[in-house]
Formats: sequence, structure tokens, C-alpha cells
Amino acid sequence: MSDCYIVFTFRDQYGDFQIERLRASQAGSCYQVESIPQFTPSVSRGDIVSAVMEEDELHFEMVMDASGNSTIQVYFFDETQMESVFEYITARGCNWEAHPEKKLLAVNVPDSVQYSPLQLYFEKGEEEGKWTFKESCLSHY
Repeated sequence: MSDCYIVFTFRDQYGDFQIERLRASQAGSCYQVESIPQFTPSVSRGDIVSAVMEEDELHFEMVMDASGNSTIQVYFFDETQMESVFEYITARGCNWEAHPEKKLLAVNVPDSVQYSPLQLYFEKGEEEGKWTFKESCLSHY
């Protein structure tokens, strides 16, 4: 099983349980997260995680080795703002996965990318009412 999906269970902002399936690849007896989490907190692309098989699906147990990457989840009030953000973050060495129907953008910030300019950019956009964002897994200090 080289490519697979792992079920991540988490509580949303209302306290309800939600799930997200993230693409992963085998890494020895563990798995490397290949997707950028759009909803799941505390996990980033590249993290090595353990998972157990339950009811024919892999379920997340814990992060075994953090990648050093950070994940930012951006919720847009107006999806027309998304394209300019795609360009901005791509030019700075980040990659992303979008969920346009939910006006959501998940941003992977590699550990080699300086975080503070991105943080200022997202804070400014939030102050201007363009979006709200969450640092769902912050490895940069």
C-alpha cells in the first residue's frame, strides 16, 4: 500500500466531530502525509504519522515526526480574492490546495520559507475584511 488515505477525526469550531481524509504514502511502518490539511488541525504536509486499520480504513493515531512545515487555513468572504493569494504564496515558495465551494485555501509553508512576511500578509487581509485565517499547524517560530 504505497498510496493511501488516512482518516483524521477532529472537533470543529462548534465542538462537533468531523473527519477529513488525507492522502499519504507508506514510510516504513508509518505514513507520510502528502495532502495539505484543509480542515484538520495540528498536522502538516510531510509529517510522518502512525495510523491503525479500523473498518477497512486507516485512522490517524499520532504525529511521529513533524516535517517542520506549517499549515495555514484561509477562509475567504469573497472567492474572487483567491487568485491573487494563489499568486502571492506561490511566488514565495509555498504550495496550496483550494476548496472553492467552501471558499477555503490550505497553504503549506515549507520549513525553508520565511514565515513572517506571510503572517503579515494574512493579518493585513484579515484586517481589511478579505478573509479570516487560522494557523492550524505552526512549526515556524
